[in-house]
Amino acid sequence: MSLTPNALLLLNAQRHDLDDRPDERQLARDWAHLVDEARAQGWLIAYVQWDGAEEEGTWATFSKAWTLHPDFRAEQGDVLVRASLPDAFTGSDLGAQLHARAVQTLHLLALPGTPEQTATAASAAEQGFTVLTLELSA
Repeated sequence: MSLTPNALLLLNAQRHDLDDRPDERQLARDWAHLVDEARAQGWLIAYVQWDGAEEEGTWATFSKAWTLHPDFRAEQGDVLVRASLPDAFTGSDLGAQLHARAVQTLHLLALPGTPEQTATAASAAEQGFTVLTLELSA
């Protein structure tokens, strides 16, 4: 486990978040480029997979829509956590994983204005992380 003061946390990298968006291809490429840049700088990459209900019309946990978008893949050394909406820290080991790697600054990558972005940013700040939100759209 390598230590790093910076982490890039992808909050909306599942298929159900990006599939069928008119800007899907460009957005996924832009985000993948940011992941590549963060990796090159030695940052920790963390992905959140949000568990979903098995209700009609929604994405269910372990369904195809629940998986990471094809442009993203967790690699060795990355953090992959499962969480329940809207806060990625509540009910997951995300905070422990980040603190164990000496992360101080958390760079959030999320779809703008999502409840996940707002709740996770607030929780991260409460846990002592410096939070920077990256809002990249096509």
